[in-house]
Amino acid sequence: MNFKKTVAIVTAAGALAAISVPAMALENEFHGMYRAFAYLTNATSGGGGFNLVNGSQTDKYIEQRARIQYIAKASDDLKLVTHFELDTKFGGQNTSAGAAVSNKYPIGDGGALDADRISIETKNVYLDFNCPITGSNVKVGVQPFNDAYQGTFGNFDGSGVAISKKFNNFTGTYAYFTTANTGSGTAFPSYKTATDLNVLDAKFAVNKDITVGANYYNVLSGADSLFLNMIGLNAAAKIGPAAISASAGYQFGDSVTVGRKLSAFGGAVAAKVDAGPGKVNVAALYLSGDTAKAGSDNEGWQAIRSDVTYFTPANMWLITRNAATINSSTAIGGSSDITRGGRGIIGVFAGYDGAMDKIFYNANIGWAQVAEKQAAADAAIGTELNATVGYKLYSSLSVSATAAYAILGDGYGKTNVVLLNGANVAKSYDNPFLTNIQLNYTF
Repeated sequence: MNFKKTVAIVTAAGALAAISVPAMALENEFHGMYRAFAYLTNATSGGGGFNLVNGSQTDKYIEQRARIQYIAKASDDLKLVTHFELDTKFGGQNTSAGAAVSNKYPIGDGGALDADRISIETKNVYLDFNCPITGSNVKVGVQPFNDAYQGTFGNFDGSGVAISKKFNNFTGTYAYFTTANTGSGTAFPSYKTATDLNVLDAKFAVNKDITVGANYYNVLSGADSLFLNMIGLNAAAKIGPAAISASAGYQFGDSVTVGRKLSAFGGAVAAKVDAGPGKVNVAALYLSGDTAKAGSDNEGWQAIRSDVTYFTPANMWLITRNAATINSSTAIGGSSDITRGGRGIIGVFAGYDGAMDKIFYNANIGWAQVAEKQAAADAAIGTELNATVGYKLYSSLSVSATAAYAILGDGYGKTNVVLLNGANVAKSYDNPFLTNIQLNYTF
């Protein structure tokens, strides 16, 4: 080997080593999940609707979701988090160029024939770092937000900044999100520019078993006119065999409806109690409803947007949304709106879940009605019974089967069905049912 070749090889090796140092110093993390549902039901549909029917008509469909998360971790103090989602209905949904675009399944649904469409969606892209100057944690970008009201104001992924700082047992957080740039489908339309959500949150750990918190939210329109203020309290405690969480909030400010002030209240409590091989789950929810009377305050609980609300402790599939579902996630009432068009909700829920070796199971019962029935409609939504049994094929792969059945309340079982679509309909509806088989893989 001559000298020139030796120099060239050494130079190339040195350059390769130099550019490899950052890559070798970077810790790469990959996480994700795959979930598939096969449904047979007379109520929900793959397009995301909830259709009460007569004559026990049934629909069958399969939908799937995959999430891929990549974290580029430079150190414990600095990382970039990316998270992507691929949703598909078997056979596709609204895939032709001339079809109306569905909010649930865009034209790029990869489930269409030949699967040559692009269906990747952004879930999270944000920088997460600990500031060396202030000692605070900062997250900048498209990131998850979980409200302090057990999902009844909004659990969503949004564009914003969140800054938190811990002082011994006290943690303070400020978050800012730009939540919408149109009035369509939002409780707080902006018309010209973005609608801003500002959050102040404080938590104090009384001891290792008890945490209490307080918060203030506000929503501003693009013209900086205040639409909503919200103040609230929350707490979580571990007392003997029971884990209890509770929240309460009051909303005030300007209603979207011109000339009406906002004055609304919401509260929720949930508990998990160890019992035998599993846990007893109980929960209760109240969100105030609007009387819809001209000149009166709007007393209907406001969410940041109706389709990002959940009350997960309910463990329901039909009378409230289930957070495990994919794009067919909805509930009785024809939409994902937990307040049933501003009427509010009162609900009580109970259940039991447990596991034996590789078998897991749960059974639940729940009842709900609207808080303000409005007009001539009855308030009762209905009573649901559901059960799930599953088996762990591997530590990260499980299969399960679920059955749910709802006994409709008089709001849907009589001629005045204002709850459903805002008009009196001279017929009653069959009780809805849902069955599904779920395949779930995490890594």
